[in-house]
Amino acid sequence: MVGRRIRKRVGSGGQTTADSRLREFLAGQDSAWLADELLNAAASDPLLLARLERAAGRDPGRSYDDTKLRGRLHQAAEVADYVSYREAAAYFRDVDEALDQVEELIEQGSAAAVVGLAEYALELLEDSAELVDDSDGGLRAAIDRAEEIHLAACVAARPDPVKLAERLAQLALASDWEIFLTALPTYANVLGPAGMARYRELVESAWRGLPAKKRDEYGSGFTITRLMERLAECEGGTDALVEVLARDVDSSYDIWRIAERLCADGRDEDALEWLRRGLKDFEPDSRLRALAAECHLRAGRRRDAIELLWANFADRPSVEAYQTLQAAAGDAWATWRKRALKLLRGQPRAKEISGPSYLEPAGHSTLVEVLLWEGDVDAAWSAARIGGCRSRLRLRLARERGRTHPADAIPIIQSAAEAAMETKKRATYGDAAALLKEAKSLARRCGQTKEFGAYLIELRATHKRKRALLAELDRAGLR
Repeated sequence: MVGRRIRKRVGSGGQTTADSRLREFLAGQDSAWLADELLNAAASDPLLLARLERAAGRDPGRSYDDTKLRGRLHQAAEVADYVSYREAAAYFRDVDEALDQVEELIEQGSAAAVVGLAEYALELLEDSAELVDDSDGGLRAAIDRAEEIHLAACVAARPDPVKLAERLAQLALASDWEIFLTALPTYANVLGPAGMARYRELVESAWRGLPAKKRDEYGSGFTITRLMERLAECEGGTDALVEVLARDVDSSYDIWRIAERLCADGRDEDALEWLRRGLKDFEPDSRLRALAAECHLRAGRRRDAIELLWANFADRPSVEAYQTLQAAAGDAWATWRKRALKLLRGQPRAKEISGPSYLEPAGHSTLVEVLLWEGDVDAAWSAARIGGCRSRLRLRLARERGRTHPADAIPIIQSAAEAAMETKKRATYGDAAALLKEAKSLARRCGQTKEFGAYLIELRATHKRKRALLAELDRAGLR
């Protein structure tokens, strides 16, 4: 069973002896007394009651009273006050244990009751969602599990398909937390023709009532649109889905979704028609170009693909765009590489860029990254000296440079260590010490041990009031 928790009780030898004594005692009691005791226990234990009903040859699903389990769910999921991050794990653990009890009823023959209990659990979780810290995703996990239990119960109980369709649509359309948003295609077999017809009627009605260009990505419009998309794909495949997606095309993203689905269906030429429309009607979009390039490559139109990928690279140069261009260029890469590097070298140098003090100018960072990716450390070093680059990249470059030119790397690594000290945080003091250990090792390799020692003495004197920093330096052997 989906999501089933399996528990094993391992008893000690003493427990086995106690059980034997209890069995011996019970075996000697009057049957009427035993029946009364069992019924009393079953009154407060719904699982025991279901087992007894099943053993008696009755359908526990018809006579099962779910009042106590509803109370257990309410107790676990209802929130009287805000549940903080520290309390959330215990909260969701309690919810999970309550769902364990609900799920066990399926095996006890009360699947019909579980359908309603799972829906009740989902309603409770929805009501409490805003009052529980969900930083670790506990709410989504609880909702997913309740939905899994609901599906398993529906498969076992086979509820009225029309009523089930109404509940699935009702809960999905009313939910802010995507409850039953992905009911199709998983419920299709349970719903059958009658249930699917009713589900379609309800979803299409909501869809028709949705104003054009009002598909709020965070509201009911999003839910209705996604339900309609899944319904269309489940019943009509790609063409039906595209018809839904094309209802309200008002952005390049809408075009991309249509084209992506057509590509997934192996219909690249149809996808290209949409992509050309998107590139014509909307602002340049790298996703549209990249997808169109993939279509052209599959059709053997390499030149068309390269032109699109070059446009992406020229608009927003990056290592990733450079790599994609190289992969597409094939034998023509030497020509395109020369063109790409020329563009990167023509970008403003760091010292030529002005802006807010908190923004570090990129300078020739992309050129440096590209050259490092190609393994040309010397060229990357030269590019950084001419055009500058971001400090993180400069540190990475220094470490690469230090393999062959340790003296060049030392000042950069020392500078990074000094920047870490300025934050005045214990964690960054440890980072600073680690960087200085690197610099010390490089100094030893290039015969600058004496110079580094003098630098370290001066550094410790400058920061003599920072006891935590000095302690980190001592721990790193930097005395």
